Amino acid sequence: MKAPALAKNTIPELLRQAGATYARMPALTALDCKGGRTITFSQLLDDVLLVARGLVASGVKPGSHVAVIGRNSPEWATAYLAVSMSGAVNVPVDPQLSENEIRQLLAGAGVSAVFGDPKFLDIILDSAKGDTLPNLLISLEFAGEGRSQPAYREGTVTLDALREAGTENPSLSLPDVESSELAAIIFTSGTTGSPKGVMLTHSNIVSDVIACEHAISGHLEIGGERFLSVLPVNHTFECTAGFLLPIYMGCHITYARSLRSRYLMEDIRNSGTTVMLGVPLLFQKMVEGIYRAVDKAPVVKRKVFYATMNLVKAGERVGNFGLGKYLFRSLREKAGLGSLKFFISGGAALPLFVSREMNRLGLTILQGYGLTEASPVLTINPADAPRNETIGFPLPGVQVRVLDASTEGVGELAFKGPMIMKGYFKDSEATEKVLNDGWLATGDLGMVDKDGYVHVCGRSKNVIVTAAGKNVYPEEIEAELNRQPFVLESMVYGRKKGGTAGEDVCCVVVPDFEKIGENFPDTVLSDSEVEELIAKDVKTANAMIAPYKRVKQFKIFNEELPKTSTRKIKRHLVNIS
Repeated sequence: MKAPALAKNTIPELLRQAGATYARMPALTALDCKGGRTITFSQLLDDVLLVARGLVASGVKPGSHVAVIGRNSPEWATAYLAVSMSGAVNVPVDPQLSENEIRQLLAGAGVSAVFGDPKFLDIILDSAKGDTLPNLLISLEFAGEGRSQPAYREGTVTLDALREAGTENPSLSLPDVESSELAAIIFTSGTTGSPKGVMLTHSNIVSDVIACEHAISGHLEIGGERFLSVLPVNHTFECTAGFLLPIYMGCHITYARSLRSRYLMEDIRNSGTTVMLGVPLLFQKMVEGIYRAVDKAPVVKRKVFYATMNLVKAGERVGNFGLGKYLFRSLREKAGLGSLKFFISGGAALPLFVSREMNRLGLTILQGYGLTEASPVLTINPADAPRNETIGFPLPGVQVRVLDASTEGVGELAFKGPMIMKGYFKDSEATEKVLNDGWLATGDLGMVDKDGYVHVCGRSKNVIVTAAGKNVYPEEIEAELNRQPFVLESMVYGRKKGGTAGEDVCCVVVPDFEKIGENFPDTVLSDSEVEELIAKDVKTANAMIAPYKRVKQFKIFNEELPKTSTRKIKRHLVNIS
């Protein structure tokens, strides 16, 4: 079976075709203490059509901006799709934003209606003046099978009420959405400053969905895969590749209950997950969790594991990199990972040691690359020949350039393709800085090797230039630091040297106090003793990199560094003074 051909590249067309083609197949599953509830593709389409008519009947016009904010759920999915079906523009909101940030975003985006989990509707109702409230507030709360949903509180309506309005207006026509029309405004997380509203058309998003399907279709079964949704679906990576792509391919999406290791492993096992998207930190924690479980196992099992691992490593030395797939099969089955075909990593650079350890355990992980401004996926590693020290090949229909390349071939990466954004919302100046004749300048430094694989070295704004004129990419050093036993996370930065034009390489380190406690169970270490441990880890990391890249000074932070929803460090918020 092939994914359905679309008459035009719009989200409503994508859903209509999926609803017709895969009608009785499971589309969405929400897990709960009773085992969960599942919606088929035909049920999803019918529900979306009713809610969309309810929106129109409630006064939502084509082109209106409608926010969706809440946890991953079938209700979130229904809301997003219904907004598109009604001809309105989705404004997905990050649930991790502060109350003040949420209010500012809704006001700045000109939102006229909001779908939200109750706690977010509280923020709006309790803080806004009557004349600044959106016209329509819809609760995403699930009432339970066969139960009518009571109004959450005065000033709100329910999804049931919108469905009822849609049922009462069966002849109400929905707009014929065009591919060139705006589908979403996505506000970036702001790793380096104020967020910008990325305007994506239906064609941008759906062309990226189709390109992703073309890139991996040889390794996935249309209508046969089971995706586990763990990343926040408001983020473009999950929304495009973990939500709209599976719907386009007729795949079954299960919403994970939690990111906690025990629940995640149970959900993978119980849902028979074959594909899961994640960020590097999630996969790193999974690898560390497996090794922790091994180290707590009885002596005989530990010895068998490490003897097997030595065989896998011996195979690597003679060019056989696939032994783990066979030798660790029973381990993967016991861990609940037996059904997995591959993980897909995005949102940040994947540390090479994580993909190496996963490969040794017989797990396939594919690193991709993208930006919100590109809907977001631009490249992915091929499943049959991944090189995870790279970000893979451009998707079909995507072109890549290296701007102002150095003698080593490193320069700013720029991409062109149908998924590139329309521009930034109400910010033509910022748009002109990154878009030139359809080419998107990414701000990432990289190169293309002789085999066509694309490499990323780091962000151009983060590059440290030493007194000797050498370029140092913080991300490379952070990867070595974060491998050390007592380092939870780190951030590398440059500090100006007095009287010179160059910078010294410095860093902040957050100690892994849990790991320290495990290694010193009967001792409470002083601050100076913790500093000594970190100093040894920094020294070990320095030994693995070129002298000009080595960390000269470090500071210890006792709290986790501020991050975006995809676990990128918000460098501008870290106090390094």
